[in-house]
Amino acid sequence: MTFADVDKRYQELKQQFESGLLSETAFDEALKELMIQDDQGRWWAKARDTGQWNYYDAVTQNWTPASPPVQPVQPPPAYAPRVGEQSPAGTAYTESSVYQPQIAQPSAQFSAAGFRSDQPELSPGLKIVFYILSFLVPIVGIVLYFVYRGKPAQEDRSAANLFLILGVISFALSCLCGFIIPFMLAPFAY
Repeated sequence: MTFADVDKRYQELKQQFESGLLSETAFDEALKELMIQDDQGRWWAKARDTGQWNYYDAVTQNWTPASPPVQPVQPPPAYAPRVGEQSPAGTAYTESSVYQPQIAQPSAQFSAAGFRSDQPELSPGLKIVFYILSFLVPIVGIVLYFVYRGKPAQEDRSAANLFLILGVISFALSCLCGFIIPFMLAPFAY
């Protein structure tokens, strides 16, 4: 599969997703299958929302936006000899004479938000601490929402929504109390 093939397939999948024919998880799985490796061994994938090309940088362990290489990716050879098979010259192939490609797999699976799929989910205890912090310090809830809204685990995305809700409710209550309490205390001021 070439980069042009992936571009074409991405457009088809995106249209199916936007029309409701593909679920969010099916769309994400299809995008993972469209990952392609270039001649330098870098893995490339299309961004979920924008369709922008990204490559996996093994040094920083992040997906980096970039333009794909111009030359097409060469398909693997149709036949690779196995150790012990007879060569056309009549000698047996050895481990040192057989080409064994070293394919560098990215250590993290593709995710639109850049999260690795092997990251653990939020533990129940940590969620409770974050819920309390979100209510007591509204800005923490809002920040936690933006941090966890793109996590691969549905439970983490649900927790992110609750972080935001608690932060907004806490902020609204603090504004409301700051406005109403002076009126309630006004009769006792004299």
